Amino acid sequence: MYPLPHRSVGFRFASDHSLLTLKGAGLQRVDSHSYSWDNHTRRDAHCLIQFCLDGEGALLVDDILFPIRPGQALVIDIPGRSRYFLPQHSTCWEFMYFEFSKECLPLLRKLYGHSGPVVEVGLGTPLAQQMEDLFQKALQDHISTLYENSRLAYGLWMDLMSCVLSASQEKRSRADVAKAYIDQNYTCETLNLDLIAEHAGLSKYYLCKEFQRKFGITPGKYLREVRIAKACSLLMTNTEYSMEEIAHRVGYSNNNYFGKVFRAEKGVPPHQFKQRSTRYDLVRTVYETPKSSPDS
Repeated sequence: MYPLPHRSVGFRFASDHSLLTLKGAGLQRVDSHSYSWDNHTRRDAHCLIQFCLDGEGALLVDDILFPIRPGQALVIDIPGRSRYFLPQHSTCWEFMYFEFSKECLPLLRKLYGHSGPVVEVGLGTPLAQQMEDLFQKALQDHISTLYENSRLAYGLWMDLMSCVLSASQEKRSRADVAKAYIDQNYTCETLNLDLIAEHAGLSKYYLCKEFQRKFGITPGKYLREVRIAKACSLLMTNTEYSMEEIAHRVGYSNNNYFGKVFRAEKGVPPHQFKQRSTRYDLVRTVYETPKSSPDS
């Protein structure tokens, strides 16, 4: 990607067409901690893609801090509830940036639904090369018409969306991995969100986000529901088990805590649920799928 000059290029359009356009591009390196853009009150309305090449920057959105490291791009709407800056622990931040007209807002909002404000682009990837090529074209005055400008702007956004959607699909498949891991290990008393996230290869934040999106429930609540459902089955079909044995069999080391969780989920304590389930001469357990015979 080097050597490229640390310069910026802006575009003015002698047209009133409402097209998604590239308004400006630049390559910049900052090493002063006075570098900070508070976007709450900015007057220059645009959407920004800022791609980190070296060092580390930071983005603050609604009080959530996102580090911006090489290969990552921040994507934000300006003005907006965000601030980007050089954090105190970082000595420099080198980045390539692109400013777009507000016509890209629908794409930005869709992107946020999948990745949030930080996109994993990678260094040396086709998308990173595409950004370099676009910057080069701007520097060398190879974008001479409004329509060529808009075509290149749309092209970058389409490929950025493709990158985000591909990564999002991978994360959703990992949500399935997390669910299967819970189904297989709910009896483990030490099973927690950290272990589930580690097994799925996701951060806890992304695990909760992707699990909720796919299954409509958080992984923690799903684990509780699996455990309580298994406890109900044991209470109805295995009258010889004590409450303590049932608690251990579904992953609770503390019988009192098991009782509190059970009551919160079912509205009654376990012993009352068991009494209700034994008012009949026979109790049939109904499964989601046909139960396999012993010989199958």
